[in-house]
Amino acid sequence: MNHGLLFAFTGTMFSLTLVAACRRPDLDRQAGETSTVTVAYCCGDEALNPIHDMDAKKLVFLPLMEMDSLGGLVGRLATRWEPSADYREWTYRLRTDVRWHDGVPFTARDIEFTIALMDAFWDPDYGSGAFEAVTVHDDSTITIRSGHGRRLYQTNMVFYPKHLLEGLDPGRLGEWDFWARPIGNGPYRYVGAVPETMMEFEANPDFYARSPSIDRVVLKFSGGSAIADLLSGQVDVSSDLSAADRTVAADPRFRHYYQVWATGQQVIYWNNDHVLFSDPRVRRALTMAIDRRELLRALNMPEDVPIIDGPITPNQWVGRQLLEPLPHDPERARALLDEAGWRAMDGNGILEKDGRPFRFTALVRTVSGEDSPGNVTAGVYVQSQLRKLGVEMTLQPLDPGVVMPRLESGEFEAVFSWFRGYETPWLRRFGLGAGEPVGYRNPRLLELIDRASRTWVPAEEDSLYGEIAEIFRADVPVTFLHPGIGLTVAHERLRGLSSPWRVDPVAHMDELWIDEGP
Repeated sequence: MNHGLLFAFTGTMFSLTLVAACRRPDLDRQAGETSTVTVAYCCGDEALNPIHDMDAKKLVFLPLMEMDSLGGLVGRLATRWEPSADYREWTYRLRTDVRWHDGVPFTARDIEFTIALMDAFWDPDYGSGAFEAVTVHDDSTITIRSGHGRRLYQTNMVFYPKHLLEGLDPGRLGEWDFWARPIGNGPYRYVGAVPETMMEFEANPDFYARSPSIDRVVLKFSGGSAIADLLSGQVDVSSDLSAADRTVAADPRFRHYYQVWATGQQVIYWNNDHVLFSDPRVRRALTMAIDRRELLRALNMPEDVPIIDGPITPNQWVGRQLLEPLPHDPERARALLDEAGWRAMDGNGILEKDGRPFRFTALVRTVSGEDSPGNVTAGVYVQSQLRKLGVEMTLQPLDPGVVMPRLESGEFEAVFSWFRGYETPWLRRFGLGAGEPVGYRNPRLLELIDRASRTWVPAEEDSLYGEIAEIFRADVPVTFLHPGIGLTVAHERLRGLSSPWRVDPVAHMDELWIDEGP
């Protein structure tokens, strides 16, 4: 192949359509068949750089394992894996038929090297001890022991070739020339790029599983025009769209796939130090006044997205070990507010207590003045629901760079924003009381969070998070609106994607195929 010809870039380069004669993953490749998939990609020229958390790396480099279509784990580099009794240590048996794209065999030494490399880069003194021990038993067996509460992210962390990178300065990792033309071990080989425009990959004919059905992948850096590119045919698939965008919802050319980030949720933060929100009965009433299932419909989210009243673990999400959420019950909400002393007094419909009307301002995150993603839409909906209760909420849309400092300093009444419930350092701040983000104090919550941060055993962690969620549901320091949703829109001929576990086309490209139909 003459790679130079590929980069005679023209305006028609991305008009490529999906071409192949009903390609399915179980059919042999026919002579002369070719197929190209063009992906609208948000992240530009840094897509393969290891210091950025992007799934594009999985085109070129392999993780130990990945999730299957049911949320379980299947091997990639690893064929078998076994934890120690405390789950802090894992031993992996590795594939022996994986080669780097330059023909050199992949071994356990590459994993050992990568862990040391990343550990050194993220600590300025070279050596943070995030992984307490890495033991290479032989070329295909390795044991990894975590340290300092860090876990090996088995489906996300990819590994790099020791024979090409050892001896380079870890402190300058992100600046290495290697990332401009990387040599990987994954299903696709890097071909080249047009700066700030696109990146191209070709199927690896020596991939251990088989050469992928999709021959060629183009990442087109969308610059915010992903929907327009889909509708015009310039790209075939786009991920990380807002479910609230209805532009392509009814277009029969496309299929929609949803990914649920249940460990992070959109919430309303109440300032528990504020006179309006210091009583848990009030916070519970405000939550029960909101029809959250109807809110999901207003945001164009799928009907089967769960409402989750509290932080959960990934394991609880996969197993759907979820508490029953607070119901939508306006009558009970009114009764709770009445118990707390909030009543309609002067006929204007606004509740009052001690001469103070129930009015407040809620900050809403936007990006460049746009709804991001659905926060303003959600705010308007909640505003209308609370107004029926006699509570007047004014919305103040602000850039995230303004909202987050306000939230973290406690300078707010209410905030619509993101809740990182599975990050224990962040979660811990929600039991410390005055001076912390929401001014909520609960010593028992702090104890449970600290215990959860010290265990690696999934069943123990799930049990502790179950108690944490019960506290959140009882005291309602924040109101959980909905989990994070990622939308992928793909041309109907691109097959192999499924909701909610196999949604990202880049991470699963070698498992996809093209079907032109009858």
